[in-house]
Amino acid sequence: MNHYLRKTLPRGVAAGALLVATCLAAPAGAETTLGTASRIDHTDKSLAELQALLPPAQRNGTTYEIPNQLNRLTKAPERSEDAVDPLVSKGHNPTRSPLLISSFEGPSSDDNNAVIGGRVSPPDTNGDVGLEHAVSYVNLVWRVANKDGSNPQGPFIGNSFWAGFGGPCEANNNGDPIVIYDHVAGRWVFSQFAPFDGVQCFAISDGEDPTTGFTRFQFDVEPNAFNDYPKIGMWVNEDGSQSAYTYTGRNFLPQNNPAFGRDITAVLFDRNAMLSPVPVTVNFTTTVIPGGFNQFDGIQPGHVENGNVAPGSACPLFSVAQAPSTYRFFQFCENFPAAGSFSALPNVTVPTFDDGLNDVQVPGGSSLNTLSFFTMYRATHANINGEHQLAMAHTVDVGGNRGGMRWTILDVDNYNAITVKDTGTYAPNDGRERWMGAVSLDQNGNLGMAYTRAANNEFPSVFVTGREVGDPAGTLQDEVACVIGTGSQSGSNRWGDYSSTSLDPADQCTFYTFQEYVEQSGFVEWNTRVCAFRFPSCGDNPPVLYTLGDADPGVAGATNEWDTSNGTPNGFQLLYLGRNTGSSTINILGCSTTLGISNARLFGIAQGNADGDAVFSRDFPAQASGATLRFQAVDFTSCEPSNVSTTTFQ
Repeated sequence: MNHYLRKTLPRGVAAGALLVATCLAAPAGAETTLGTASRIDHTDKSLAELQALLPPAQRNGTTYEIPNQLNRLTKAPERSEDAVDPLVSKGHNPTRSPLLISSFEGPSSDDNNAVIGGRVSPPDTNGDVGLEHAVSYVNLVWRVANKDGSNPQGPFIGNSFWAGFGGPCEANNNGDPIVIYDHVAGRWVFSQFAPFDGVQCFAISDGEDPTTGFTRFQFDVEPNAFNDYPKIGMWVNEDGSQSAYTYTGRNFLPQNNPAFGRDITAVLFDRNAMLSPVPVTVNFTTTVIPGGFNQFDGIQPGHVENGNVAPGSACPLFSVAQAPSTYRFFQFCENFPAAGSFSALPNVTVPTFDDGLNDVQVPGGSSLNTLSFFTMYRATHANINGEHQLAMAHTVDVGGNRGGMRWTILDVDNYNAITVKDTGTYAPNDGRERWMGAVSLDQNGNLGMAYTRAANNEFPSVFVTGREVGDPAGTLQDEVACVIGTGSQSGSNRWGDYSSTSLDPADQCTFYTFQEYVEQSGFVEWNTRVCAFRFPSCGDNPPVLYTLGDADPGVAGATNEWDTSNGTPNGFQLLYLGRNTGSSTINILGCSTTLGISNARLFGIAQGNADGDAVFSRDFPAQASGATLRFQAVDFTSCEPSNVSTTTFQ
């Protein structure tokens, strides 16, 4: 969300007055209009060359917080603080966990300080993954690296794409950035807003390299107004009738208008024209969503992933969670070069949820916003063997004002009869809070989710989880730490305002997520992290992975066994034990790796057979009855860690 919004409030106008005016101004219709890009060009320059064209940063050490003035205008009545989410009791499957593939740094608050001469909060964390690169784009800088984190480049200034372009896109670096990888075209799509001009800026790479050669566009999506919190997706369907970059934004009247708040806008940009070699005219079609802020704040545009396209002739689908028990849907069909058609679809009733959640208390710093009234970016569409599925996530109060992640997979083959395939609330009974999550689906229909985890005695950290198709309904697997936070931010309570999880188009199995955490406590200090994870079941020929089998339930007062498979033939293997998921670094005789359990201690050593399989056998006392422990093995020769296995002793 934009960091200048606070400055636009007229003096003497109370927030309550703004809310009333906005509700009264809710639009009555959903007519569509047609516009054209007001500025288009192409540059062959590299990012290094473009950045050199920009004037020196003028922030002078200042700090900007991105205000959220219009929190929730009209919301469902909250349940009692003692009410419990109806899905939370069965939402945790501790017997399995996803496999963490890699974890590396994204842009940070220190990058902003170094490049633009100041700090900003929150980062608006998001990114995407292509065939060769992973890109992280935050307020007000971005970075690119190889998919394993090697060869990092940047930080680059957020508006460096538009250097030499002219107009507000070149003149402003206001943030609210979005990057998506168009896996059908093999090109990168970058976007930022120029909010005081109502402009959305786009830059599309010439190919797989996100650092050189761009076609650039200026779209006046809300002339003379304020296009806040833009969210962008990509939509292509099988029969070719729909090809658009999708968009939603919160739009405000000009800052001197006493009503100020206005509406939620949906936009389709002509993707085919934007990808053409020499675009001359590029159209976009716009509608105001009836109901505005008081009903649809946080509505998500449709975005197709999993290396495929939307089935049949499906139009872009827009979706939003609306407490206490409704998901709302709209379809927006493009008809370029004419205006599109926008229509509401039947609502879907879901198990009740409470989206009224207070800030999260963390050690030694500011409490952190949850944005629980927003549906989280992205709403991911996937073509799973011809079935059109949609994955959504949003933060809920699971009871006692504790945050958890509600996730849902829907069957959207028939837009007039959308149904819930599976849904659950992930909040293990440990007192911790989980929020700011993002989901995606792999080619098999497995769901991957990442989020922030914290508590009043635990710094904000990044965790991943998910479910495989055959898992018990309504459950997600045991969480795995991507990075453990070691600090908290002061000076701002903003967190997020969003994150993203994407699917690697190369293998269509590995999830990449882009999340916020804090490494060192300080004033508006934050870091971001890129985490890659997957499930061993994904793919027709899944890779051979070193795995640790389940020993659940364990037997107290008896001998218990844990088997491994696919280790180094005849090599030694190590078994580690811990009580909780988290992060531990081990270093034994040159084998250094990070485990997904906290305070890990060595528990056993075994030698693999000719196939690389081993068995760890240990006695447990009768006093262990009722205890839940985590185990993880390490192949000493390759220094490869296994998955985390959870055992509850009886």
